[in-house]
Amino acid sequence: MKSKFLKIVLIVLFLVSCTNQNKKNDTLNDSQAWQLIYKNDPNGNAIFGSKSELLAIARKGYPIRVGWASRRKNDTTRSVEHTVNGDFLTIANGKELFVQIQPFYAQRPQLTGDTLSMTLLPIQSNWILSTNGLISNVSRDFNRDTTIAYPPSQFRYSLSWFAKVPDIPMDDVPLWNEPPAK
Repeated sequence: MKSKFLKIVLIVLFLVSCTNQNKKNDTLNDSQAWQLIYKNDPNGNAIFGSKSELLAIARKGYPIRVGWASRRKNDTTRSVEHTVNGDFLTIANGKELFVQIQPFYAQRPQLTGDTLSMTLLPIQSNWILSTNGLISNVSRDFNRDTTIAYPPSQFRYSLSWFAKVPDIPMDDVPLWNEPPAK
């Protein structure tokens, strides 16, 4: 009986210590704020920041987040803003960053009523967004049971590129280079 009780107490202590360690790690990560590093217009032209700094940050493996916003043309007070974490990053030819984001369901905003709302639609999108202003998209329509891969096209919105980085300078060394000797 005492042995069983002791095992249960040890298991509970182990689980509590793991939970506290996770909270500590979350707190450390949350102490760094997301910073706007670069912004490009719909044609891929720089509006803010440095694309080379963004590439250096991506090469170091820091988290990247991309955001965009849109407004209604007939009523610019009605708007939506989106941010999403980049899950699969690609630097092409050392000059453009491509970010694949998690698949998501399309949503239709209701922005004009007393209660703002979003309605999910039965369409799943898989996107790659890039610093040159392009989007690659595969959409799956569950109602029509279709999947369509669209060729790359202009995204139509400016993209804001955020990173969670420490306040230290970033060297820009391609990943295929050998690391410096220690």
